[in-house]
Amino acid sequence: MLNLFRARANSPYTVVFGICRTKVNIVVVENANSQPSLVVSDECAVSGDDIAAAMRKLSHDYQKYCRHHPRLALVLGAGLYQSVTLDRPQLSDAELSASLRYQLSDLVTFDTEDCIADYYELPTQVQGQHKIHAIATSRKQLEPLLQVAHELSDQLQGVFAEEQALATVLENLNEPAALVYQQPHQAALVQVYNNGELQVNRAVRSLEKLSELSIEEIRMGGLQPLSVEIQRSADYFERQLRQRPVASVYLALPLPKQQEVLERLHEDLGFEIAWATYPSWAQELATGDYSDFPALGGALLAQQNDAQEASS
Repeated sequence: MLNLFRARANSPYTVVFGICRTKVNIVVVENANSQPSLVVSDECAVSGDDIAAAMRKLSHDYQKYCRHHPRLALVLGAGLYQSVTLDRPQLSDAELSASLRYQLSDLVTFDTEDCIADYYELPTQVQGQHKIHAIATSRKQLEPLLQVAHELSDQLQGVFAEEQALATVLENLNEPAALVYQQPHQAALVQVYNNGELQVNRAVRSLEKLSELSIEEIRMGGLQPLSVEIQRSADYFERQLRQRPVASVYLALPLPKQQEVLERLHEDLGFEIAWATYPSWAQELATGDYSDFPALGGALLAQQNDAQEASS
């Protein structure tokens, strides 16, 4: 998470913008009696690369939920940030956070002065290694979005990366499982979870056109590149991290939800394959095409942050 201007909220609503280059999703979640409830899930196309304008339109359309300073969060889609894995420098947490953008100068495309960076660590490491996952984005790109956020609320809980937000949406992942998430024209995220915790995260750019596959192309073997990438992630989890084998794979893809998709991947991999399921509290109003998955995860992260600050 990019730690920016978090504060405690009073409104019963959490408003989250899930931001991609081509569209913005908004979700509004009400937290009643400690149980989240989805009350809005909508989207707006981005015109002329003006993401801020799409955010303003959505906030106007649902202005009654944006009053009185709700909790607010942004979730950046895969095309709006860069994720890099690197060895952890021998620095304190504070020193690392302060110097991270310089550590990334040769690893990301953002200029050092324009780079905003944060990092997280996965719970399981290859023996003898200590890696961090750095998240970097452009200050110039982010500033107009933050301006919209602060126009709506002074309770901005954070700016999250899509790869982190997804981890909170999946329920009951007690056994090792993989998730594949992708939206049109974005790199696919292939992740592995164990006991509900993210263990492996890979952004696979070669799968950017996955969503364009027709059912005829799927029948002709169009899903084989996806099978290869899932197997690579599963092998790394089992052999390099020395964990139990992946047992199942969940798909959060904008593909036709036909049984044939599941059967083809099962034939290639031998794993149990299923479509990802929305949380029970979001199923009635969710878009159904998984485009709001990251924003829903962002809402849960924002509520978690608020609860932690309230107890501190």
